Amino acid sequence: MGGSMNRLTEQMVKFAFEMDKSGIKRQFSIPQEIAHFTSTAQIAKIIAMKRGIDTRLATATALVHDIYRIKTGINENHAELGAPIAREFLKKHSDFSDKEIEEIVLAVKNHSKKDEIGSQLEELIKDVDVFDSYFYNLKKDSDHYRRRFYKVAEELNLNKGDYEY
Repeated sequence: MGGSMNRLTEQMVKFAFEMDKSGIKRQFSIPQEIAHFTSTAQIAKIIAMKRGIDTRLATATALVHDIYRIKTGINENHAELGAPIAREFLKKHSDFSDKEIEEIVLAVKNHSKKDEIGSQLEELIKDVDVFDSYFYNLKKDSDHYRRRFYKVAEELNLNKGDYEY
């Protein structure tokens, strides 16, 4: 597993650097995007282990979940618009089956719908995205975000006195 995920991570970093050459205006810089998708991937792997979810699928989903924003610099509707880009990227750079790719693509498409409940993989990427964003001071004033953050913090047995959402 490690080798294929390392290759996928390398391909995402390469993709991000290529997109950085476009010179487009971005809400988040490419180094910020890379930091987010790599740390999200690591957290996703840990949470997937705890939840009994396929770690390969979880890691890959985290790596590509913001691919539209990385490509265009645009945050609005990035989840839904990123789904077809994620599909093509995974077909080109991974050894996932078509069924696995569609699971990942669905999770990418729905990861911004934090107030809705989806598949285990969808829920994992939503939770991990919120959790990771907290550490970049990108908290949103939303009960859905707070609940997701605290759920992951509890899964990781973090001391409640060490954080506040």
